[in-house]
Amino acid sequence: MANKARLPKAMSADKMKGLGDWHALYQAYNAVFKVQEIALIPQGISLPQLHLLALLAYERRPLAVSELAAWMVKEPNSLTGLVDRTEAKGWVHTHGDPKDRRKRLVEFTDKGIKMFEEAFAVANDASGKLFKTLGARDMEQLKASCEKLRDAAVKELSRKPTFKVRAL
Repeated sequence: MANKARLPKAMSADKMKGLGDWHALYQAYNAVFKVQEIALIPQGISLPQLHLLALLAYERRPLAVSELAAWMVKEPNSLTGLVDRTEAKGWVHTHGDPKDRRKRLVEFTDKGIKMFEEAFAVANDASGKLFKTLGARDMEQLKASCEKLRDAAVKELSRKPTFKVRAL
């Protein structure tokens, strides 16, 4: 006869609340992400690539890989592959920073601007349809709640000396 698997002790609903709240947020994030990714398949761009282009559009200047990483809440070395794939498609160009040779700057190409404009409209439409299920007040509360949660997480991450996050 097989051994019975050991299970953790039952926890009260109060103790599980944080994990349950995170699970709902995680599922919502992944579901919205997948809806947008599926909508972007015909465009030939991934959602992280579009996010990178959106940050360049938002800042309206070349950004260092480290700045992009801060905006995207990633470590700079984990962003290198994303930048390389986006550059390989001709949407961005990278070059050294004349003021700091350690930095690699990322900037739009004409092809990247065109891709951003087309793909942003598609992704915005896809997420807009989902967010219409929430009323204006719900959306305001959701945004405010997400910003509070982000700020608390950023504060926690800032204890790690090499990690910086930028908020929109």
